[in-house]
Amino acid sequence: MSFVFLETLRIGATLYQIDTRPLEPYLAALPTRPPRRVTPFNDQGYLANWTIHEDILYLLDLSGSAFVGLFEPNLDPVAAIWFSGVIHGWRGARRRTGWPPRTFHDEEIVLKLVQGKVVRMWQLDLCAVPDQSDDELRLSLPEFLWPARLRSRE
Repeated sequence: MSFVFLETLRIGATLYQIDTRPLEPYLAALPTRPPRRVTPFNDQGYLANWTIHEDILYLLDLSGSAFVGLFEPNLDPVAAIWFSGVIHGWRGARRRTGWPPRTFHDEEIVLKLVQGKVVRMWQLDLCAVPDQSDDELRLSLPEFLWPARLRSRE
């Protein structure tokens, strides 16, 4: 399993990790994309942090030497009016359930945005969803990865 640095999204006092890259449509519209330094931990060459304030998505900060100068320093934060799409975020413990197994987190959020404005938001409290049963775990993993409690019951 690889470890990739994820962008963050702050909504009020809550910080979520997100798997969406809202800056990409902006970069795609530029005449030339800034050169990027790709690493195994960061495939885009930058890392951005976002916030939602009064239902608008704002870029709070941007790291990555080639990307830092994209916006005027005095325009911080920047309204992300170029972004339309869905942002999926999560926080809390990562868990698995069901067969076939599904990975989820204790708290998840899904935002639908049009030109940087939140038009729909779903907040999911998944703490009560049960973890995989032992039978589901047996079906989802090869035997050599079974925890000791599953091997001893044979």
